[in-house]
Amino acid sequence: MTIVRTSLRKLLQLLTVLSVGMSAAAAQYPERDIEIVVPFNAGGGFDSYVRALAPYLERHLPGDVRVIPRNVAGAGGRRGTTEVYRARPDGYTIGAFNLPGVLIPQLQQQRVGYDLSEITWLATLSADPYVLAVESASPVQSVSAFAERDGPILYGATGPGSTAYVVTTIVNARLGTPYEIVTGYTGSSDYLVGLLRGDVDAVLVNLAAARPYIDAGDIRALAAFGAPDVTTASAATDALAAPELAALRLVRMIGAPPNLPDDVRTTLERALLAALADPGFADWLASTGNAVSPAGALETRDTVNAMSNFYTTFASLLN
Repeated sequence: MTIVRTSLRKLLQLLTVLSVGMSAAAAQYPERDIEIVVPFNAGGGFDSYVRALAPYLERHLPGDVRVIPRNVAGAGGRRGTTEVYRARPDGYTIGAFNLPGVLIPQLQQQRVGYDLSEITWLATLSADPYVLAVESASPVQSVSAFAERDGPILYGATGPGSTAYVVTTIVNARLGTPYEIVTGYTGSSDYLVGLLRGDVDAVLVNLAAARPYIDAGDIRALAAFGAPDVTTASAATDALAAPELAALRLVRMIGAPPNLPDDVRTTLERALLAALADPGFADWLASTGNAVSPAGALETRDTVNAMSNFYTTFASLLN
């Protein structure tokens, strides 16, 4: 709960600022239910997070309206992201965004139906670091031990262009150790099971996905990126000496279509931050092991820009 406690102070500061200057126009919004697009199938970690947050968002919005999650899965989150981007900018359709998942295809100049630089960013929900993990019985005890192995390190990941594939490529380019990526897995749970079967030597996976396996003692995290205080990572983290890789995080954000009116944006931002600070939601976080890294609209926009700049520096590795 360290992340939760650290974040509450910042939340209170943000809420104080946002409570000033609410106009009459904003006070009239919302007048009907709000739909929040979840760009993945029901039942997954991202979906569960948004559905747990929705009742608290309702509690902190003006009026008596519902916040209704709707799953729009497909193309690794791109289908739902496109739907939010093209929606009417009236505040009644907002969406959950997974970065760098929907960022990398745009940087690869794939044909996507959105431009993240034009999204009206509302808030950051969480930021999970990536961990480099091995099976618990692996003889590898540190990242530096990989350099002593004969032959390449086998990593499990989803296909080329996916977040897991790109993160694995970037980290190993920094480490300078021989490696190969075994693809064909359908998602993080699939290649984590592959790690347990012995298909591969290691995986790079976000902490939220890895935590149940770490807590069960099935895998060990050797290093973490994006959150140096992650207690599941050993002192081997220091061996990487790669602070430039701190941007390797899986960030969950909430955004709205381009050109959302400022009054509506402020109302949504204020309600989201209040929901993230709600004691009831904090209880859910504690009971599920999920984390919260709340940030307002401006900081969220800055995070998107920083992540875009970071991955652009590795453009030659993205394709």
